[in-house]
Amino acid sequence: MAAVEHRETDYVPYVIPIDPEVVERLNRHYGSEDWRARICSFVHSVGVRWRDDPPPVGRWEDLFGVLWESAPGPGAWHSVDVPLKQPTLEGYEFPELLPDDEFVAMQEAFSGPRDRYRMVSLGMLFFERAWALRGMESILMDFHLHSEFAHDLFDHLAQMHLDLIDRLASLPIDAIRFGDDFGGQRGLIMGTPAWREFLKPRLATMYGRAREHGLHVWIHSCGDNSPIMEDLIEIGVDVFNPFQPEAQDPYEAKSQWGDRIAFEGGIGTQELLPRATPDEIRNEIRRLCAAVGRGGGFIISPTKPIMPDVPVDNAVACVEEILAQAGH
Repeated sequence: MAAVEHRETDYVPYVIPIDPEVVERLNRHYGSEDWRARICSFVHSVGVRWRDDPPPVGRWEDLFGVLWESAPGPGAWHSVDVPLKQPTLEGYEFPELLPDDEFVAMQEAFSGPRDRYRMVSLGMLFFERAWALRGMESILMDFHLHSEFAHDLFDHLAQMHLDLIDRLASLPIDAIRFGDDFGGQRGLIMGTPAWREFLKPRLATMYGRAREHGLHVWIHSCGDNSPIMEDLIEIGVDVFNPFQPEAQDPYEAKSQWGDRIAFEGGIGTQELLPRATPDEIRNEIRRLCAAVGRGGGFIISPTKPIMPDVPVDNAVACVEEILAQAGH
């Protein structure tokens, strides 16, 4: 709480996501699973379901009618068929999210001692849901060729969020985490003008509703979001993730915006973890904690789970230095 609210902390709190394959390698390195007990779980997060668990290989359909395919080995699943083949919502019915049984399960999940920061995640439900329903190329073209439809689609998705937020606000939680990838490696996927016309007004309403309920607003947006950081602050974002150093310089970001928005992430998983030496990784983590963590407003974390392309010695250096900085 102190870090999110820009208060000085005794140490920088952390989140350490690790790919399951790497977890097994670390178990072998340490000789048991005991090393995991040293990691403090600061955040208790539950997500609103938009799919069933996908198979490791093969095709599957999510609750919105999008057909996906999972490929063998590491990597992401990808869409192979979309329900909105034409720029119209005519005949399409949005699914019911968070039915009563799932809401009761959430209540039970948050019923224990309130000793951790509690968050509900809304992922793959706004811009990512728009491109999932239409296909990436089509939604990007819709911004320019079918703007009336694009406005209509984002209105429906925003209302879906408002209904969810009002319901979730009755839970004993601290924050809602909105998940969307706006950024590419350089700038925004849809371009800054389109983001400001189609997304920003609805996001402002969604984030504002969460804040009206007294909840912190976290967002996840990969890539370079520097063109809209002032906008995100303006519309009420408290915490920005994943803070990728390959796309946005974390030290420059701290200097420009660190007194008005908190950051989670900072440890690069494109370059630093797979390519650096263990000593370089340790030094960078120390530097991040000292510089970006100064004055609060920082939760340190790898910007993606520590992936299978990371050598074991590098994974160990990352975990051990994060814990060392926290005195864990």
